[in-house]
Amino acid sequence: MDKTFCIFGDSVTQAAYIKSSWVELLRNYLENKYHGDFVNVFNLGIGGNTSDDILNRFNAECQSRQPTDIIFLFGVNDSGYFRTPDKLMVQEDRFIDNINNLILNAKTFCRNITFIGLALGDDSLLKPFPGSSKGKSYDIARVKKYNNLLIKISDTNSCRFISIMDKLDNNDFIDGLHPNDKGHLKMFDEIKKWF
Repeated sequence: MDKTFCIFGDSVTQAAYIKSSWVELLRNYLENKYHGDFVNVFNLGIGGNTSDDILNRFNAECQSRQPTDIIFLFGVNDSGYFRTPDKLMVQEDRFIDNINNLILNAKTFCRNITFIGLALGDDSLLKPFPGSSKGKSYDIARVKKYNNLLIKISDTNSCRFISIMDKLDNNDFIDGLHPNDKGHLKMFDEIKKWF
């Protein structure tokens, strides 16, 4: 049986900054596990993406690949803000709508839908994030709030949810925002249990 995994997310999924990302590790794991079958793993992470961006490109990306499994890891960027906490990247109401729409769309392609939870390191390094020219900032309390929204909506829609927030600590991040090699390995160790 052929397996096609479409993995949507932001820079933590794209992970152009690291050699062995959680997606690469998962790809190797799945290829070994389904050695008798044909396995495709598409890393559809794009740095800076929010749920708005993923929703906009979701159907086109899936249409051409016809996934048997869809994995999402997004939300930290959604929870971010520009300069002041009231200037959210994606307001909570729109975040909820986007997740629900993504699930509806995903169910037209397959039933195997997984959300991976959010994680953040030392947020004192992220106010603002040094790599941002626009003063993009992140706050752990808000990341936890968006993570809880993902948990609730996943549960309501019978989607798998894999929690990683309590698996990573500050030492597992390069800059507070992006997991390092050890962080990606910890993510993979948790995620692989479900596949």
